[in-house]
This record gives sequence, C-alpha cells and structure tokens, in this order.
Amino acid sequence: MKISVALLAIIGAALAAFGWWGVYTRAGMRRYDEMDGIIPAAAYYFGLLLLALAVVVALFAWWRASRRAAAAG
Repeated sequence: MKISVALLAIIGAALAAFGWWGVYTRAGMRRYDEMDGIIPAAAYYFGLLLLALAVVVALFAWWRASRRAAAAG
C-alpha cells in the first residue's frame, strides 16, 4: 500500500508540475500555445486528481490499520 501511495504521489506531482509550467509560465505558454495548451492543462488537473487519490488511499490505509489495532487490542 505504501508503494502505491508513493507512486501515485510522485506521478501526480510530476504531472501537476508539468501542467503548471505549461499553463502558468511564459516559456510554457510559448511552447504550448492556443489549442496545444490543452495538453499541460489536462496534465495539471490529472496530476491534482492523482495527488488527491494518493491522500484518500493513505487515509484509508491508516483507518484500516487503526481498526485492526483496535480489534486486536
């Protein structure tokens, strides 16, 4: 579970960083102009989605572990 959370977080952060660069910086706007700007924008929002999913999975794993500890206890 820890590996999947880490992978989701790393991939999500990389996509969000690329998307932020492509949408909010001058160099990114020059590289991805007009309709090409959909690529970094989609990467940005998908990266944020993956980061949120990583948080949800980590919270679920923590909740499950705490319930197991309480049941054993």
